[in-house]
Amino acid sequence: MKRYGIIGGTFDPIHYAHLYIAYEAKEQLNLDEVIFMPAGKQPFKVNKEVTESKLRYDMVKTAIESYAEFSVSNYEIEKGGLSFTYETLEYFKNKSTEDMELFFITGADCLITLEQWQGIEKIFSLATLVVFPREGINNKQMIEKKQEIEEKYNGKIIVLDLKKLEISSTYIRERVNRKQRIDFFVPQMVIDIIYKNGLYIDK
Repeated sequence: MKRYGIIGGTFDPIHYAHLYIAYEAKEQLNLDEVIFMPAGKQPFKVNKEVTESKLRYDMVKTAIESYAEFSVSNYEIEKGGLSFTYETLEYFKNKSTEDMELFFITGADCLITLEQWQGIEKIFSLATLVVFPREGINNKQMIEKKQEIEEKYNGKIIVLDLKKLEISSTYIRERVNRKQRIDFFVPQMVIDIIYKNGLYIDK
């Protein structure tokens, strides 16, 4: 049985912490492949300004080119409408002709709001949830929420053992707008897309 990790997010822009998380998930969970899933339209971000989906997809595709164990899917972008995790997991289960085990990788901040997601029971029936630490969520809070949700929904949640990398897409966008260097945080080919398209600069 093949084991696939799906890491969702806006990726606006993708950065080195995303790549590190995906790699560690692959190693710690013995995954065959990690699929990056740039979000189409996220229910919790409908009122936030987000970079055009094609550019976010291109940034992810460019960033992972040298990693044979990574791939990118445009399913949520092409689907249109709001993006719901349970629909994405169903899509991968239904399109596959082989037995697969799915792991959905997301931040601890999403664990806190998980009960607001649509189809939470379906998510746990289709995949194991994998969370990684995020700034602002302490370990005690994360473990307590993990145990609470596992018991309530009879689901399985794995917490990745990661070094904390204090990098965020918000911080990178702010640095671009302030005309500060970002090559410490973002692959050069992604930087080229950012500046070629004038992204993250206040007009």
